[in-house]
Amino acid sequence: MAPPPTAVDHFFARYQNPILMGAFATQVGHYQYIRRTSPAFETVSSTVKAPAIPRTLRAGLGWAVVFIGLLTEITLAKKAVRDYSDPVVALASQRKQWRRPAQEGL
Repeated sequence: MAPPPTAVDHFFARYQNPILMGAFATQVGHYQYIRRTSPAFETVSSTVKAPAIPRTLRAGLGWAVVFIGLLTEITLAKKAVRDYSDPVVALASQRKQWRRPAQEGL
């Protein structure tokens, strides 16, 4: 049988929508902050060899990692809660599939 889910698993499974909406609202607020504080024309110094990645793109990639982590944690938490609360589902996922015996020709 699956180990009992932790309090964190219950939290993520129960409050998935507020967590994701809060993260999205924070992401929108962070984007607005970046747009208001970044200069209209960014000066690139001549000492920079690599192409400069825009600040909004770096932030967007960071937020993508945050959302992937949140969605993964929510999915694993819901699976842990489901498997612990429904032993039939947990047992069915542990069983091996039936194999059909090879049939010989007539």
